[in-house]
Amino acid sequence: MTYRCPNTAQSEPIVVNGYATAYMSRELLAYWASDLTYVSYYSYGFNAEGDLIPLDDEELIRYAYISRVAPFFVLSPIDESGTYNYDLTKAVFTNPHIRDRLINNILLTVLENNYSGMVFNFGYIAPEDKEQFVVTVSKTAVRLNRKAAIVIVSLTTGVYDEGIDYLSLNRASNFLELRTFHFDHGNVPPGALSPVSMINQFFETNKVLDARKILLGITNYGYDWTLPHSTSSSPAKLISNLEAESKAMQSKAPVHYDNEAQAPFFEYTDSSKTNHIIWYENKESIQAKLQLVNEFGLAGISIWTIMDPFPAAIKAINETAVVKKVVP
Repeated sequence: MTYRCPNTAQSEPIVVNGYATAYMSRELLAYWASDLTYVSYYSYGFNAEGDLIPLDDEELIRYAYISRVAPFFVLSPIDESGTYNYDLTKAVFTNPHIRDRLINNILLTVLENNYSGMVFNFGYIAPEDKEQFVVTVSKTAVRLNRKAAIVIVSLTTGVYDEGIDYLSLNRASNFLELRTFHFDHGNVPPGALSPVSMINQFFETNKVLDARKILLGITNYGYDWTLPHSTSSSPAKLISNLEAESKAMQSKAPVHYDNEAQAPFFEYTDSSKTNHIIWYENKESIQAKLQLVNEFGLAGISIWTIMDPFPAAIKAINETAVVKKVVP
């Protein structure tokens, strides 16, 4: 990885991927569109035979092209009931015929639905399946790249790392998306969702990765914890960053900024006299992460999710970077 001196703006256009669900509206996508390269629709599933369980995505794909954003579909080990099922992933890794059938179906879906690519969102990978995950990604990327389609592998750093070969996946895919945040953050003590210090630590210990093929994960949400917090406390409430900003204004709470984590937070008291603390992302924290993209020479960012407006992020992107566009 090549380190670069900090600059006030990106020297090259960056990739911006945004995740959306089947509930994405044309109006909401239009709100984000000028600041997106790709939109990734969550999520296709698959069965134990390697057949895909698709979204109702015809309108979603149409919205994307109207908005000049390249559409991707996300593939997760989700069964017919909508349940995450690692046995499906295991079936793909242990049976070459099922894997080939799954890859064939991925290719057909990309071609028939006019997708620009897909995202592997497999979550947990067992240590014994490490090599087979790389093989699956590599075979898929080779097939899709021949058709000018792209493969992204989404990984949550620091979680189940024993089953992840970061270097091989970095080489096998077009982009490695690194989520330096956890979806279950509400079950841990209050703190920054994606501290810059943790991101720096990851890159310091993974200097062999090709930074030009890495997307840095960005959150469009915060958490609201009740205070005092203890191990028996209820999980924090998930809120959007826009809601967090509104809550700070309504409660007239002073917003503090953690310089090490590069993240904002504030405390307030609700109508029942219960104390709370909220950690979230704002313009300054997003700019700090965009600065890391520039400093480390990363390809860009990936936002989870674009199902809520986030004016601060759009301002940060517009002031700090030029977004790569691939749809004319």
